[in-house]
Amino acid sequence: MQGPPIAPTPELRNRRTTSDHIADALRQAISSGQLEDGAVLNQVELAEHFGVSRVPVREAMRRLEAEGLIEASAHRRAVVRGLSLERIAEAYELRGLLEGHLAAAAVPNMDRARLDRLSRLNRQLREATDHARYLELNAAFHQTLYEAAGRPLAMELVENLRLRAERYVQMWSRGRGLDRARQVVREHAAIIRAARQGDAEGCGAAVREHIEHTLTAVMALHRDQLANGS
Repeated sequence: MQGPPIAPTPELRNRRTTSDHIADALRQAISSGQLEDGAVLNQVELAEHFGVSRVPVREAMRRLEAEGLIEASAHRRAVVRGLSLERIAEAYELRGLLEGHLAAAAVPNMDRARLDRLSRLNRQLREATDHARYLELNAAFHQTLYEAAGRPLAMELVENLRLRAERYVQMWSRGRGLDRARQVVREHAAIIRAARQGDAEGCGAAVREHIEHTLTAVMALHRDQLANGS
C-alpha cells in the first residue's frame, strides 16, 4: 500500500532526543557506579528529575533493559541489574574475542593517518594525569583502531559488554580505575607496532592479550576489595 510520506514532527524529534539524553545519563550513572546493583529506577521520580513526561523515560529504560543494564519484571519497578563475578569475567572473555577480531579485521584497512592518530593518542595517554581524561583517551584509542574494521555490530556488542563490566571497576576502586596506565601504554604500543607491520594476526593477538591483562587486574581489584571488607 502506497500513501503519502510521513514526515517526523518536531515533537517526535524532540522526544527521540530526550529519550537518548535520558538513556545516556542513566547509562553513565550505572557504568560509573553511581547507581549500584539493585538500585530502583522509578519512572515518576525520573520524569520529575529530568523535567519530562514518563514517555521518554519509559523509552530510555526499555533501551537499557535491552542492553542488559536493568531488569524490570511485569508490574514491578525496574532495578539496575547486577552481575556475578563469573559473568563479569565472561564479559571480558567475550570482549577479548570480539576486540581481537575487530583489530585483525582493521589492519588491512589501516592508513598512515589512522596509525599516526593511534600513536598520538597513546602518547597523550602516557602523559594523562586526570583519570577522566585517561578514560576518554583510552576509549578514543580503541574506537580509532576498531572503526577501520567496518564492523558496526561487533563494535556495538563490545560497547555493551564494556558498559556491563566497567561499573564494577569504578565501584570497587572508588573511581580510581585499575591503576595500570603504564602497562596499558606499553600494550597499546605493541598493538600499533603489529598494525604498522601489517600483521593482522599479531594485532588481534596483542589486543586479546591486552584484554586478558585487564581481566587479571579486575580480578585482583575484586580480591583487594574483599580483603578490605568494603
